[in-house]
Amino acid sequence: MSPDADAGTGRKAPGPRLDQHAHIPVLGIRIAFESNDAAVIGVADEAFGAWRVLDNAPRLLSDVRMRFRILVEEGEAGTSGEHVRITYWQPDQMRVILRAGGTVGVADAARRESVLYTSRAAIADRQHFRYGILEALTLAVLTRLDRAPLHAACIARGETALLLAGGSGSGKSTLAYAAARAGYKVLSEDYVNVQLEPRLRVWGMPGFLHLPPESAALFPELENTVPALLANGKLKLAVPLSQLGAVPALPVAQRAGICVLERTDGAASLETLEARLLQEALLHRLDPGFDIFAEKISEAVRMLAGQGGWKLRVGKDPQQALDQIESVFGVLSGIG
Repeated sequence: MSPDADAGTGRKAPGPRLDQHAHIPVLGIRIAFESNDAAVIGVADEAFGAWRVLDNAPRLLSDVRMRFRILVEEGEAGTSGEHVRITYWQPDQMRVILRAGGTVGVADAARRESVLYTSRAAIADRQHFRYGILEALTLAVLTRLDRAPLHAACIARGETALLLAGGSGSGKSTLAYAAARAGYKVLSEDYVNVQLEPRLRVWGMPGFLHLPPESAALFPELENTVPALLANGKLKLAVPLSQLGAVPALPVAQRAGICVLERTDGAASLETLEARLLQEALLHRLDPGFDIFAEKISEAVRMLAGQGGWKLRVGKDPQQALDQIESVFGVLSGIG
């Protein structure tokens, strides 16, 4: 894309120099963030800076690169105390167009770049800008570059990982927290990105585990934790993974199994699923946002579920479910 042809934005190229930079290998893909405002680079560092751990693991980095240009202009603030509404439009499989008041941006995976025109007022609503705009336009490109999202938590022990798949409310975060307390590492609490080429890799890097407030009744150490209102409007107990010693050395696994979670009022139980049934369970109803990646997710599930997997019925006691997970890791450690 030439500087004078930012397709889809309806604007000409920025005049100011984009002399503020950050280079971060997110999901193993090197991204050059460029802006005329240092505050934007600060948000990019806050959102993605932890991925710099991959600078010490060049074998995991892709030859693919991405560019994200952000031009900050003067602009009026929105209504005090209210977030500016963000809308997304997907004109085709490779592009996403974003609008939020006077902010407009385009993510173009075919060109491997995103372009954003925004204002200092928009950036001042920092969390809204970070999650709804900067991260959204970054991931809109990366997820189309062989990094398909899969709705699953991911815990690991040694070089072996287990995906805990399920929709919202299936208990992924609570079970991941129980696993972290037991010494497991946590790659993800909610979703992972699956890479298929040149080999299967599962990517994920959460900084926190976000638990429903009622989790304090299950874990006494959370009794005095004050719930926080997240950018998505949900009230959660935010627990840093570093506090639990559950941060993995690298945010990636190259050997993983899949366990589908299902809620039950009874005791936790585990059953094996052949590959066909596992694929049906995972692909039967993809959540909004994941459904546009149905073909890639299907391929990823076929690779992950080649030797089958498990269904774990999660009861009220997460420790019972964790005991079942221990047996799964015993099986996984003997594969390959």
